[in-house]
Amino acid sequence: MRIFFLAFNFLTGLFFYSSLFSFFILKIILSFLLLYLSPLALFAQEFEGVVTDYDGGTALAGVVLRNIETNQGAVSGIDGKFKIRASKDDEIEFSYLGYYSFRMRVPEGNVYRQVSLKKKLFELDDIVIRPDYTPYQLDSIERRKTYNLALNRGFASSSVLGSVFSPASALAEQFDKKSKQIKRFQRNYFKWEDQKFIDTRYSFEEVSRLTSLTGDTLAAFIAAYPMPVDYARTATDIEIKMWIKYNYREWIKKPIVIPPGISIPNLEADTLKKP
Repeated sequence: MRIFFLAFNFLTGLFFYSSLFSFFILKIILSFLLLYLSPLALFAQEFEGVVTDYDGGTALAGVVLRNIETNQGAVSGIDGKFKIRASKDDEIEFSYLGYYSFRMRVPEGNVYRQVSLKKKLFELDDIVIRPDYTPYQLDSIERRKTYNLALNRGFASSSVLGSVFSPASALAEQFDKKSKQIKRFQRNYFKWEDQKFIDTRYSFEEVSRLTSLTGDTLAAFIAAYPMPVDYARTATDIEIKMWIKYNYREWIKKPIVIPPGISIPNLEADTLKKP
């Protein structure tokens, strides 16, 4: 009986001290976590601001932000504003298509910052002189030959110094139906030539490849966003693609719906009529 009593006391004491030891170990672990994790919670903050174009100051939407330390990311909104979780001295990287990437350290406190990105200047490594004309140039030369007589037609004017035409003949020609048709044709011809050039840079195939639009929906998009001829002549291939993608993002917010039975005319059709 005495042996049983001693064994019971021994097991009870062992359980008590083991529980006390376990509690002590748990307390140490919790203190360790509080000691090392509390500063992270204390110094974590929201780093926010706006991203703009360096030259024009316009807001940039879709800029990708990345916290280099935590690898967390964010994207700027349509108004260029951004917000990302970061701690003091974390390095944030800003990236945007066609612009130089930019990095900066997060300051202390909830500071609102304006970040400006600079555009990249794309240059060709070599200038290639082609011995042959482009398809557009060949077509343009042929059109010029076809309509050369009408395009080179001059008109009498009594105000031109040394004119061999009398005021009466100038007045008669002004009201001549054929002369009016030729004048109208000359005006339309140069507009038509501009449009033919635009079609070489802003083609249905290129827009469809970049946007996945087809059929009447593709035609509706191109009709809704015509490309200025000056831009078509001066923009690089990359700038043309960026222009198409930007306008497509604007278009999908409120796309044009083609009513059933209504079709959009082919914008690439040859509609110029010779006088």
